[in-house]
Amino acid sequence: MKLGMMIAALLAAIAIAVAAPAALAAGTDPNASATFLGPIQVSGKKATLKVRYQCAAGATGLWVSAKQTRTGVSAAKLMKEGSSRVAATWWDSHRNRFVCNGKAHTASVTIDTVEKGKKGVLVPGTAWVQFCVTKGHTEKDTVLLLSRSAWVHVRSSL
Repeated sequence: MKLGMMIAALLAAIAIAVAAPAALAAGTDPNASATFLGPIQVSGKKATLKVRYQCAAGATGLWVSAKQTRTGVSAAKLMKEGSSRVAATWWDSHRNRFVCNGKAHTASVTIDTVEKGKKGVLVPGTAWVQFCVTKGHTEKDTVLLLSRSAWVHVRSSL
């Protein structure tokens, strides 16, 4: 009996470990993708990141975020939900133009401190970047179509 319970628990743990990251990474558009092309380039209070992405028509929002420790060193705590509170730096933008039509596009997206609640200064090192495409107009009807997160190098253009 104990062996059966251990096997069931092991199978459940494996299912969660495999399914959770896939759901977080993919969103609801199975053909959507995003690849970060090079480092974040910082110039003053504005930064740009080149991204190649693909998403289906109907998308209404794009959000890009970069979080960093004070020293620019990667830290697992920044990969967690709500980690902007513990980040020394948090820049983002909901204002980038984008096109979703099922075809691949390359764009330089901007992240900055213009929107409320942003803080800190991006320093050379790495930042936890999130690139999310959504569909919907209110918090209740918004659906995540594409989500890509990764550690990206940060370079100062100064």
